[in-house]
Amino acid sequence: MIITALVGLDGIERGVIDDVPKDLRTVWSPKDAVSSAKRSRRLILDMALIRAIDAIDVYLREAVRKPALIQSTSFRRDLDSAGLSIFKKMLAVEQHCPNLGRIPVAIVFLMIAWRNRGAHTEADLDAPQIYLDILRDNAKELAQRFSGLDAEMLLGGYGAVRPVTFKEVASLINAAHQLVAELDTLLLTSLDMELFLKDVIWTSLSDSQKPNERIDQTRKRRAVSIWGKDPSDRGDAVLRLLGQQGFSKIRAKQQLGAVISEDLITTLSQLTPKAVLRWAKLPS
Repeated sequence: MIITALVGLDGIERGVIDDVPKDLRTVWSPKDAVSSAKRSRRLILDMALIRAIDAIDVYLREAVRKPALIQSTSFRRDLDSAGLSIFKKMLAVEQHCPNLGRIPVAIVFLMIAWRNRGAHTEADLDAPQIYLDILRDNAKELAQRFSGLDAEMLLGGYGAVRPVTFKEVASLINAAHQLVAELDTLLLTSLDMELFLKDVIWTSLSDSQKPNERIDQTRKRRAVSIWGKDPSDRGDAVLRLLGQQGFSKIRAKQQLGAVISEDLITTLSQLTPKAVLRWAKLPS
């Protein structure tokens, strides 16, 4: 979509487009169409930069919502203390996940600080020098992994607070994808699966509260609808519930990410409604 918008603006700059489509039902008469297109190009790239950074923020917020991928109390506390600051949230990620790929982390830090310098209340928070050095010292790998991205041009643009280029925004989006994919794998493979499953079940049992129904009544009703079934049908009902929560069946030797053991599924399927409520309730 970014490329499509930039192609359209290029058409305006080259004079190929000189009138507004009739179906837009608006007036378009800039004093200087070329200058207007160039300003619009900067706006689109700035918005793409902001959206890519916000996507990381959304992932981190979702990762602490129940059922939570981030189970570490200290990690959750540090993310919570960061408030609305994605920069401070990334500092928490850096502290608690020190083995993440350094180049994607460095690009993300740089782009957050670049955005903040341009138009944000966190303008006093610069990218940590260690990450600027990582980008400079790994210029060859940076170019190989991010379609020829030039480290000196990137760092020079950051230092001068110039508008970001399309290549730089595209590299940030790529780096954000790599960072989230790596972080997601790390969180999934380090899950305490029984604890996570309790969180999943408890959250599910708390859904669909009816008017004038207390939450404890909702949980009991939901538990009875699944664990109150005949033992011969209960296992399938539990699997359907887990499927509704995003789990899927896998074949042997195709285990990726987090896996619920067969023993845990069997134990869960043998519980009664009262027993599953006791099992799933986590300490306050």
